[in-house]
Amino acid sequence: MQDKKLPWHSMVWAIVRKDALCELRSKYAFSALTMFALITLASISMSLAGAAVSSALAAALLWIILFFCAMAGLSRIFVQEQEAGTLLTLRLYANAQAVYWGKTCFNSLLLLVLTVLILPLFILLLDVSVPLCSELGVVLVLGDIGIATVSTLTALMICRAGGKGSLYTVITFPLLLPQFLMVIAATTRIFDGALPGIQDFVFMAGYDITVLCATSILFDYLWYD
Repeated sequence: MQDKKLPWHSMVWAIVRKDALCELRSKYAFSALTMFALITLASISMSLAGAAVSSALAAALLWIILFFCAMAGLSRIFVQEQEAGTLLTLRLYANAQAVYWGKTCFNSLLLLVLTVLILPLFILLLDVSVPLCSELGVVLVLGDIGIATVSTLTALMICRAGGKGSLYTVITFPLLLPQFLMVIAATTRIFDGALPGIQDFVFMAGYDITVLCATSILFDYLWYD
């Protein structure tokens, strides 16, 4: 039976802490994310063989790497719970919103850590200039939050379905497409040394807020189904 006396923020923190401890022990998601990123970066670097890349191509490659890293590492957040037999425990002791926000916060932190690790390598290997570092940081944070938010919902949607890996990417990509196109365009401008317009940042932040609210509502129905 759910403990009604436990504050909501405590349940969220408990889920984030549990996932972080499990990840430190197994290192499954972070290893999958990191290995995919490193292999992709090395392959791109060797294919280019030192050739210069345009800002648009560099921006697209960066976000393609981050997107498919998320697809490789975040798809099993509920499958692992199901396989370990802890999914029922979560349903008994935490409400749907606590689970959703806990999982989303953990996925966002995981993706942000990966971004911080691979960005210097990406800049070094592709010889990309970043004249507006703080603006790029804002774009990366907004983009990563959008990816993590949608990925949390779609991970629950496919956790009991067959062909989990292919379904996960097929369902997630169309939902992320508006944000994906905007972050690529904003990153391209930053690589060119131009500041993205305020409307670009408003769109990215608005997308994240809208998706957070919408997926939070939908999560209740999926969680208790």
